[in-house]
Amino acid sequence: MIKINVGSKNPTKIEAVREVLDGYNFFNPFEINSFDVSSGISEQPIGIDSIVFGSRNRAKNSFLNCDYSVGLESGLFRHYLDSFLDICSCSIYDGKNFYSGFSEAFEIPKNIVKLILEENFDLSQATKKAGFTQSEKIGNENGIINILSGGRFVRGDQIKRSLQMALIPLENSKYYK
Repeated sequence: MIKINVGSKNPTKIEAVREVLDGYNFFNPFEINSFDVSSGISEQPIGIDSIVFGSRNRAKNSFLNCDYSVGLESGLFRHYLDSFLDICSCSIYDGKNFYSGFSEAFEIPKNIVKLILEENFDLSQATKKAGFTQSEKIGNENGIINILSGGRFVRGDQIKRSLQMALIPLENSKYYK
């Protein structure tokens, strides 16, 4: 039994990890445990370095009595001067090495970015304040990506993609020596 720890109690993240790993034979059978660990960064990460640092910290801080730990961190990065994109970083840690992947990215509306930058809101708070949702924690649900895509995508899809990208070196270790 392969033991996987997830550095989050967010149900969307945990379910995404479970769904992805079900499709990888080299991880079966597995069990998942989740831990509420520190990302070591702000509640709303901004910048690729901060996002990656958060996912690595979550993976490292949840590596306890397991074979692998998974850290997932979503955040915003500046794309040109006046726009920000949301992306998810995944870090898988085996106690020695990190394996990294990213999701696809999508643009966040400027009025929401303004609330994040000027009022120090996180994405959930800003999305609610801007009138996009009544949810207090949209990141624990389908996410703002679901609202903006008209239901075509959910946050879990973005999380899954980042994990799938991080699994590439593990699945193809002969190419990554």
